[in-house]
Amino acid sequence: QKQAVEHTGSPLLITAGPGTGKTLVIKNRIKFLMKSGLKPSEILCLTFSTKAAAELKTRLEQDEEIKGKIDISDIQISTYHAFCQQILFENTMATGLAMNKGIVDRATFLVWGVQNIDLFGFDSYIEIKNNASDIIEKMIDGISVFNDELVSPEELEKYVVKKLSGGPITDLDELDTIHKLVNLVKIYKMYTQFKESNDVMDFDDLIVQTNRLFENKEKEHVLKQVQQKYKHVLIDEFQDNNFAQFSIVRKIVTGWGVTAVGDADQNIYRFQGAYTQIFEDFKKSFPDYTEIFLYENYRNPKNIIELSSELLTQDTYRIPPKPLEAQKDDEQKVRVIDCSSEFAQAEFVKNQIVELMKSNPDYTFSDFAVLSRKQRDGLNTAQILVSEGIPVKYVGKSDLKSSPSAKVLFSWLRIIGNPANSLININGILREYGISEQNISKINREAKTRARGKTDGDYCFDVLSDLNVPDLTQKTELKEIFQLIQKFTNIAKDNPPSVTIYKIMRNETDIYKKIANDDTVEHFIQRSILNDILESAYDLEKIKSDATIPDFLQFIEHLESFDVETKRGTTDSNSVQVSTIHQSKGLEFQVVFVIDVARGRMPGRFTQKPFYVPDELAKGVKPATEPKEEYTREERRLLYVAMTRTITHLFISYPTQYENRVRANKASPFLEALDPENNPNVNFQKITSAVNTSDALTFDAVQLIKNETVEGVIKHVSNNQYASAIKKIIDLATIDHFQINKTTDGFDANNIITLDGSENLKGRLDGTSSTSLKFGQQNLSYSKISSYVDCPKKFWYENVLDALPENQEAPALYKGGFFHKIVEKSSMKQKDEGKADSLKTLIKQVSENWDPTEYLTRSVQKEQQDKKSLDFALDSYQKWTSSNPNTIVNLEMRFSIHVGGYQINGVIDRIEQTPEGDYKIIDYKTGHTTPSKVPDNLQLNIYCIAIQEKFGKLPTRASFFYVEEPEGDQWYHYDVTASHVAEVKQTLEEHIKAISTDNYDADPGFKCKWCDYKDICEEAM
Repeated sequence: QKQAVEHTGSPLLITAGPGTGKTLVIKNRIKFLMKSGLKPSEILCLTFSTKAAAELKTRLEQDEEIKGKIDISDIQISTYHAFCQQILFENTMATGLAMNKGIVDRATFLVWGVQNIDLFGFDSYIEIKNNASDIIEKMIDGISVFNDELVSPEELEKYVVKKLSGGPITDLDELDTIHKLVNLVKIYKMYTQFKESNDVMDFDDLIVQTNRLFENKEKEHVLKQVQQKYKHVLIDEFQDNNFAQFSIVRKIVTGWGVTAVGDADQNIYRFQGAYTQIFEDFKKSFPDYTEIFLYENYRNPKNIIELSSELLTQDTYRIPPKPLEAQKDDEQKVRVIDCSSEFAQAEFVKNQIVELMKSNPDYTFSDFAVLSRKQRDGLNTAQILVSEGIPVKYVGKSDLKSSPSAKVLFSWLRIIGNPANSLININGILREYGISEQNISKINREAKTRARGKTDGDYCFDVLSDLNVPDLTQKTELKEIFQLIQKFTNIAKDNPPSVTIYKIMRNETDIYKKIANDDTVEHFIQRSILNDILESAYDLEKIKSDATIPDFLQFIEHLESFDVETKRGTTDSNSVQVSTIHQSKGLEFQVVFVIDVARGRMPGRFTQKPFYVPDELAKGVKPATEPKEEYTREERRLLYVAMTRTITHLFISYPTQYENRVRANKASPFLEALDPENNPNVNFQKITSAVNTSDALTFDAVQLIKNETVEGVIKHVSNNQYASAIKKIIDLATIDHFQINKTTDGFDANNIITLDGSENLKGRLDGTSSTSLKFGQQNLSYSKISSYVDCPKKFWYENVLDALPENQEAPALYKGGFFHKIVEKSSMKQKDEGKADSLKTLIKQVSENWDPTEYLTRSVQKEQQDKKSLDFALDSYQKWTSSNPNTIVNLEMRFSIHVGGYQINGVIDRIEQTPEGDYKIIDYKTGHTTPSKVPDNLQLNIYCIAIQEKFGKLPTRASFFYVEEPEGDQWYHYDVTASHVAEVKQTLEEHIKAISTDNYDADPGFKCKWCDYKDICEEAM
């Protein structure tokens, strides 16, 4: 480790096995580079995940040699995507990419593909029936394969044309491949054009466009600036890089300033373009490299190291590195469990967690992980754990309709989208609003009568419009519901889906209000799902600005046909992680259960991907073996990664019988090759379950009636129709009575109805209740602190409950952000070239980059007014900056300071230095509310503390610049003194201490009038 940390003079490749202290080495290497003379701003560290970047930053900030002594906010520690996004944003003039609408995720583009599949002009080689989702998913992923190797649609098209024009292709496999590529070119070109015309990007674009920018000879100054800025580049999880990502590093690095840290044995991201030969690629790219091996394992017990290493020896193509050496004396053996069923496996996991928690008082639930190959494989176990009151963090397939609140919202949306065919959804709303089953039945019967012989709808909406139904009661309530439908329909006519959804769930009904004041995890999940629904609407509007509610409902249907993941369960850190092995990468747990290590599950069934980069176009190093063998090798490495997450106890299990499968199953061939029954590193065990998960087939007539009735009970319970469910349950009891007595005589339903609920139900329900949510973040900002000072309960809604405000984000926020972007770009140019942009240039930027879709919910007059107001604001800015004698030191400077045990993050708009060498702070404001008592302003004083930490002295002045105010009212200054900053810092510490007590009592007053949560806050005045 020390050798790796202190290496100089040549590019460094560190091969770091699991548990060998990789993150510690990266942290100390950064410290070493700074001690060797590099400034924090000259170091770039690229990580594979946002979480890894945050962890590394935290470790550096908490290091005793750094904390309070060195400002490391200028070290660029980020993912490739975040780094590239920053590069592209800073160079929009060089790229022509506006980047106003941001990044759209893969799932949204998959839906776009399905919705436009008829426009791509696929030929007969692509047969479209009910497989549209499958076709599009393969094609969008195929496009990503070519992006990963920087092959543009033009290059691919040129290759295909050349192949087809070069004479007949006799090899049938090659002919099939070429025709698939012909069709891929069609969607690839349209996909690229669509993104450009709609000013949206996917994550691949960030990497591809940055590579193009760095390769552009006409813009070579951009690459030179980046090369001059970053003297050393560190790459974490190097084995997970793809060709396009590594190409960025190759372009940036000059001299020996690169450190790559990785482990070929942990390469498990081939589906994202990672390739095991990247280590060879590094050696070819930097031939004077030095390689250092970290092989002392501080995490895993000896038996786990030996068994996992034995697993990898099955790979005959692998070049073995230096063997790992255990540094722990723990002789804990690996337990391999042969389970009779999936249920037996889930029960075993649950029982072991309970047992280990009892025998190890220091354990918390977060010390446990249940890992599986596929996300769905963990669902049974997650449900069993939750049913026993064990908190679970489950990452699984998104189901936006799964919560009670979401079901009600979707019922409203379906009624709006198609009122003529909404009987089922209208019924759901009627029940939600307390309409009796008898009245619902009467409405349905009348609707059925009116619809007889007609094909234009189910007529339930028609009946609700006139209520001309014999013996119908609750007519007042029914009229109110009909009026709500009309109101929501009118809202939907004049607004995009996001506004309609927001108004229905947040303003016009109690859908959100019912769960808004509850700080349990269960209601947090419900609010999160509603937020997800709203975000899905925003995503749709990015790619279809004129979307309607029917468009949105179709979008959701398509979205759910794809394998899209979302975090479900608790955000509480003290919970069992149930996730895929991929999601456990880089983590470690005291106890790990690797489940479903069975034949057919690990390795899964190999399917040849339809699209791959032909050898003639391939730019990365080719795989060592055929695709099927490469797949098997990666699946084996996946099991290796899962096993090596373990600190103490490792359990590997597999069911020998899966539900709905006739044939018995057995262990994965990976496990069989380890001979677990005789392996000295393993304790092998067989367990059975008393529960039979397979239902026997029956040909008994009475049993068939009973099965049908059981289905009816389940259906009614699922729809919260408990009265109807009880009727069916009485029917079941009648059937049982008949089976025993061969007659229904003597059956008394009262014996069932008078029964009390289960005696142990309350205890079980209490056991599933989770603790209240707390403010669990260690990071604060001025806006969060200001929110708490204003009203602790407002802070609670915003930062603990993550509740939606009463009103959607106002266009004023867009206008302010837009002004900041233009000014930042212009100031960067002024800083580099020494000359300010003209007003004409600035106003041109407004006309070229203004996004009218941000004002879809407002009048054209309001949009024009806001857009026009920027002329005055930019005129104020231009007059000031063009005559300003000070030197620009930094723009949009991100900082982190530590106060009262918390990290406070922020961004300073502009820092200047006077000719005398003094620092000044400027914060732009586009609003009209001017401040009072500027010297006591928390925001400016936090900025002053940050400047002192970074530059070693306080600024002499901090100012607010109100760019929309008349000339005499634009500037509000604070002449800074050390004593006053210390005074305000003490006040700041008092506020932070109050936040840490989790006291969220409301502070009501006249200010409630402007609060975004006044409609759900019981204390609001």
